[in-house]
Amino acid sequence: MPVAEMNSPSFQQEVLDMLKPKIKAVLYQTNLQERLDLEQEIILMIITSIKTKEFRKAPSFFELIEDEKTL
Repeated sequence: MPVAEMNSPSFQQEVLDMLKPKIKAVLYQTNLQERLDLEQEIILMIITSIKTKEFRKAPSFFELIEDEKTL
């Protein structure tokens, strides 16, 4: 996936969909009255992280092997 696509709303939604079960599970550890606010804060932090992080292409298996040979 190109870096430009990683900042798209569809990519952000895909990440949130993957993390939604974990977010919901963690929210059960807090008061019922605070869950909605906390969920929104967590989602905001995730989106902010996606937008501000610099993503790089991961090396392939063979690239890793070649790098190990040079060490």
